[in-house]
Amino acid sequence: MMEKNKVFLTEKIHPFAVEHLSTYFEVVQGTSVKEAEIVRQAQDCEGILIRSATVTGAMMSQLPKLKVVAKHGIGVDNIDVKAAAEQGILVVNAPFSNLNAVAEHTLTMLMALSKNLVHLDQKTRAGKFAARNQYVNAELQGKTLGLIGFGRIARMLAKKVSGFEMQVLAADPFADAEEAKRLGAELVSQEELLAKSDFVSLHVPLMPNTNKMVNREFLKAMKPSAVIVNASRGPVIDEEALTEALRSGEIKGAGLDVFDPEPPQVGNPLLELENVIVSPHNAALTDEALLAMAMDSAQGIIDYLGGARPKYPVNQEVLPGILQMP
Repeated sequence: MMEKNKVFLTEKIHPFAVEHLSTYFEVVQGTSVKEAEIVRQAQDCEGILIRSATVTGAMMSQLPKLKVVAKHGIGVDNIDVKAAAEQGILVVNAPFSNLNAVAEHTLTMLMALSKNLVHLDQKTRAGKFAARNQYVNAELQGKTLGLIGFGRIARMLAKKVSGFEMQVLAADPFADAEEAKRLGAELVSQEELLAKSDFVSLHVPLMPNTNKMVNREFLKAMKPSAVIVNASRGPVIDEEALTEALRSGEIKGAGLDVFDPEPPQVGNPLLELENVIVSPHNAALTDEALLAMAMDSAQGIIDYLGGARPKYPVNQEVLPGILQMP
C-alpha cells in the first residue's frame, strides 16, 4: 500500500474534520504549540492546520516538505504570510465559518451591558434583591450602534440589530456606501461615529495601523454614556487607556472577548472593574462554527495538495498559474 502524505494539527479540531483529512493523509496530532515542538513533530508533513499556534518564517524554513498552512478561522495574524509567500508556501483560511457566531456573541455582549445582566445575576444570587432599584437598565431601541470596520462580521451584526430599531453607523475607508445603506447602515467618519454612538463595536483586523487604535484620544471622543465591545483582536485596544477611561467614568462600560496578552495576566485591572464583562476569546467557538472552521480549513489543505484550487487562498500569488483566478 502506498504511504500517505502527512498533515500536522497543532491543536485539536472537530473529529469530523480529522476523519475527512484521514481519508487523504496520515494525520499527525501535535502535543504542544511551542515552536520547537511543532518543528520537530511536523518534520515530514506537507500541510499544517493551526488554531491559536504561531507559525513564523523561521519555523517554515525548517520544514522542507511544507506546502500549505491552514488557519482554523479567519484571522491569519499568527501566520507570517509574507514569509510563507517568499518560501512558496500557500496559506488558506476559513473566512466565512464563524461570522454568525462572532456577530451573535457581540450582540449578546451589547445586550448584557445594556441590561446590567451579569451584575444583576450576581447580586440576585447573593440575596441582594434590592439591586433591582440600584441598576438602571437601557433599551437598544432608538440607540446608535457604531461599527469600527465594516467587514463581514460587522455587516452581519448590522443586519441582526435591524430588528431592534437601532441606528447603525459604520466607519471604514474601504466600505461601499450603497452596500452599507442596503444593510441599514450609514458610512461616516470615525470622529462622527464616536461622537454619536451609544455602543461602539470593533471589527478590524490586527495590523500596524490598528494596533492600539483605541487609545486615550479615541476614548475621549466617545460619549460618557457609551460602551465599547471588542471581539476582534486584543491589541486593537490600549488596555491601560481603557482602564483609565472606565475608572474615571469617561465611558460607561466595556465587553471584551479578547485581550493583550492572552490569557490576560493575573492582576489585570480590567478584570476587577464592575463595568466590564469578559469572555475568554471564545466568541467563535460554537458547535456550528467549530465544525465549519475545521472542515473549511481542512478542505483547503485537501484541495491544494490534491492539485485543485483551494476555495480560500490568502496569498494567491503562491498558486501555480493554472490555479489562479482568471
